Amino acid sequence: MLVMNEKGVLSNARIAEWTAAAEKAYEDALSEKEKHSHMVRLGIEELLMRFRELYGEDEPCNISCKKYRGILRFVISQKGEQINPLDIDNISLSYDILEKLDLRPRYSYRAKHGLNIVAIPVRLPAKKNKLLIQLAAAVLLAVLTGMLVPALPGGIGSQYIQPALSGFFSKMTVLFSAAATPLVFCAVINGITGLGDVVSFGKVGGRLLKRMMFTYCIAAMLMVIAGSAMGLASLRSGSAGKNVFTDMLTLVLDMIPNNVIEPFATDNDLQVIVMSIFIGVIMLELGEKVTRVSSFISEVGDVVNRMMIAICRLLPFFVYLGISDLILGDRLSNISKVTQIVILSLVCQIPVILITIIRTVWMTKIPFGKLFSAQLPSLLINLTTSSQVSALPESIKCCRDKFGIDSKMVDFGLPLGIVIYMPNGAIMLGSIAWVLAVMTNGPLDSGAVFKVAFVSMVVAIAAPPIPGSAFAVMPILFSACGTDMSLMPLAVIVASTIGYLLPAMNGFCLQDELLMTAWKSDMVDRETLSSMI
Repeated sequence: MLVMNEKGVLSNARIAEWTAAAEKAYEDALSEKEKHSHMVRLGIEELLMRFRELYGEDEPCNISCKKYRGILRFVISQKGEQINPLDIDNISLSYDILEKLDLRPRYSYRAKHGLNIVAIPVRLPAKKNKLLIQLAAAVLLAVLTGMLVPALPGGIGSQYIQPALSGFFSKMTVLFSAAATPLVFCAVINGITGLGDVVSFGKVGGRLLKRMMFTYCIAAMLMVIAGSAMGLASLRSGSAGKNVFTDMLTLVLDMIPNNVIEPFATDNDLQVIVMSIFIGVIMLELGEKVTRVSSFISEVGDVVNRMMIAICRLLPFFVYLGISDLILGDRLSNISKVTQIVILSLVCQIPVILITIIRTVWMTKIPFGKLFSAQLPSLLINLTTSSQVSALPESIKCCRDKFGIDSKMVDFGLPLGIVIYMPNGAIMLGSIAWVLAVMTNGPLDSGAVFKVAFVSMVVAIAAPPIPGSAFAVMPILFSACGTDMSLMPLAVIVASTIGYLLPAMNGFCLQDELLMTAWKSDMVDRETLSSMI
């Protein structure tokens, strides 16, 4: 069904008109569903501006939109030299961040009869909480399977069904683990090389990153302290005759790979992370000299990310297989200890939020009531949608209009923060891997605890912003902690439950971090803030 068809020269007014029309077509197609119209608005607007820049303002351009099978397909075409408008060598930081946020629709380009044609298929979002519903159904089906299989006559259940379920589960575990390592490797390198534009942004960008990393360190420290207090860690060394210093020294030495191949061959994820950080820093220093290498790694990262998205669609089936395997294998005797994950996560996440609020109030002198009131609309959107992307327009309004933060800082800091600022996510990931490791091997020694804290921070930053992304990096954490991989379905269920609140927690703190950075950098309208004091 054709819902839009316009033609004309690309003046500023027409670009604005067509962008608004495309956004309205998307919102009309969504009906009562959750709206992400800024995705279409940003994508169409930028693409039209690229068309005008490459093919000229005098040549007429056509934009159309058709709806079919849950997809809106926008097509933009214009005569001109056959140049792919999507093939740009110097991609800005904002472009990379928008891509990671999935704010940009997927493009495809072709040239035909002198026309440059770009198609933009925009998939309409699935039902709200679809993943949680699927996981709940998978658990119920697994419980039913655990009741029925032992009752089957002739040993059918124990000889055929149970080995089949266990075999499929093992293969899927290997599949997830195989994709997790290259995913984090590429994500860390791409993230570091993308900091080139942060560096060019000057002291403000560096100051914002330092604040974010400082909060990550606070989160890790709180997790270590709380976990140790709960009896999840042993202050003694893990090996007889050694001490805590020896444990830490051994850990540091083990993080350094002997060569670039061995970490991948031996599946040493900690060495892979350290190597990716090292390579990323070197590439950042080399800058434009390694543009092709950076582009190659970015493209590989896109491929791996797409693979993980496809694999994550199998999460409900994976949970069904895993829970069935645990029930049939009678390995849920310590299931009550899973509650420690929730306790450890909340005990650490609440202080992180409180410390961020106290720092903000102390610096800006804004009363907490007014600070909270300004952030409440975006907080409610985050809570109801569990998506910082959905709350992005309201977050921009809060930071720019209510706090008076400079637009350059808002346009730069918010997308950057949504991608890399996940301190509460690091706590959740670390808590899951830590508690499940204790269920497997008992309290962790000092070296293992340090591993949990370090790796949870890295994978929280590297985790892709997709449903089930926490599970995408879980194999790396499990490997670092020595956690039994068969417990990963429990991790998925807990991460899906606790993770629903993470966008609201991280988004609330991110706005405060941005306000503090703008305050220190004198990039905030003091008159706007004075009305809140």
